Order: sequence, then structure tokens, then C-alpha cells
Amino acid sequence: MFNGYDFELNPLKIPAEILPIIKEQFKRIYQIRKADSWGVDFHKGLGGCPTPCGLFVSNNSNDLLLLSKKERGIDTHHLGNDWSLEDPSDITLETSRSAGEALSAVGSLLVMGKNGFRRLLANQIFCTKIFRDLISEGDYFLIGNPHALGFNTIVLLSPGNKRINWKEFLSSVSEDDKLLDYLNEEVKSFYEFCLKSNNGDISRLGCSFSKGFYKTKSGKAVFGLKYCLVSPHTNSEHVKNEVDKLKSQLISFRTLKNK
Repeated sequence: MFNGYDFELNPLKIPAEILPIIKEQFKRIYQIRKADSWGVDFHKGLGGCPTPCGLFVSNNSNDLLLLSKKERGIDTHHLGNDWSLEDPSDITLETSRSAGEALSAVGSLLVMGKNGFRRLLANQIFCTKIFRDLISEGDYFLIGNPHALGFNTIVLLSPGNKRINWKEFLSSVSEDDKLLDYLNEEVKSFYEFCLKSNNGDISRLGCSFSKGFYKTKSGKAVFGLKYCLVSPHTNSEHVKNEVDKLKSQLISFRTLKNK
């Protein structure tokens, strides 16, 4: 996406605090053309397309034969394979697959263009940085993937409401399985509390639940709240409101729990 972008002139005025992150992202993937294959999802905020919308590219055309039912000796006569010179039933589940998802990706690319996608990604990374900074300022939570370059963020509960970082958290739970079990159950119960307390208002959190984003050396999973700030409309005000809601919900949860 940022191939050919002038990071020095920065014509899109990408905020200086996230420009190094995007440059590092680009360095990691700029030789993707050398990969055997790679894929793209168009529904994760950038493309704004329906969920079953994506593509994969194989750099060796012969690898595409791995998709072929014919090459694997599977008879597809019941799918009407005589309707076309190039048999779609050979590489798809059915012959009547909708073209809407694929066309939405093409439309997204043509409408927004390269700079449009660049702006959207920059906004996602910018909002993610704000979110992580606000979370890290308090004592209740910490970031479980502080070095991640993307827009996914794992939020954990801090042991004893002490401000600690991921390295300190990992050191504590790696030596204390009971503490990890307690924190895992606590964050799970908190997430379930937020789901039940929705009742049609805005109290539900904008995250999902992860019960295995990381495993300790002993093989025990670490649970957390998974935030993906993928909406192209997200701004700093939305992020601040979500962090405030997160803190408010935790206070309500612990107040009810201690009654």
C-alpha cells in the first residue's frame, strides 16, 4: 500500500508520531511479491466490504491446481460443469456463487484509490495509538501487545490495580499459575457482565473476548479483551469515550461483585 510513498515529504500529512510505525510495517511486507502466496481481507475497516470478501494471490500458477477438484479426481458432473468452457464448479463450492462480494472489493479499490486506503490505515493506527496511550495511563488496565504494529489491541486487567507493563505482567503470571487463573476468570466475568448489562443502552464494550492470545512458557493461556479499531469513522473522541466506558464498567462490575 505504501510502496512509492515519500515518507520524507509525507504528502498526506500523516501524524509524525505514527509515521515510524507505518514505515516499519512497510519494511516488513514490501517484498511480499516473493512469497509463495498471500491474502487480503477487504472487510477489516480499510475496504468497508461485506465479511466474505477477500482474495489470495499465488505467485506460482501451478499451485492453483491444488484447488482443482478435477486434478484431485473428484467428479463434479452434478454441479453442471458442462455449462462453461472454464468450469467454475472445479474451484468453487457451487456454480451459483454471488459476485457481489468480489465486485464490492473492486469498487472499494476504484473509489478510494491508493491514497484513500493510505489515509484510512493511518487513521486506524493513529486512533490505536491514542487508545493504547489512554489505557496505559491508568491503574486498572494494561496493554497485552504493546509492540504490535497493527490496529488490534489486547487489554488486560492489572493485578491489584497497579500500573504495570506487559513485561512485568508476564513475569508475575509466569511464576504464579493461581494469579493467572484468577485474572483470566476476572476478565472473563467482566466481559460477560458488560454483555448482560447492555439492556439496549451504550454500555456494551466495543471489543470481543480472547481466551488464548498468548501462552506462557508452561503452556497456560492468557485471556484478554480484543479491540480492533477498524471503522473508517473512528476519531479521538470515540476512542476517549470507549476508554471512559471501559473504566466505568469495571467500577460497576467490581462494586456489584463486592456487595
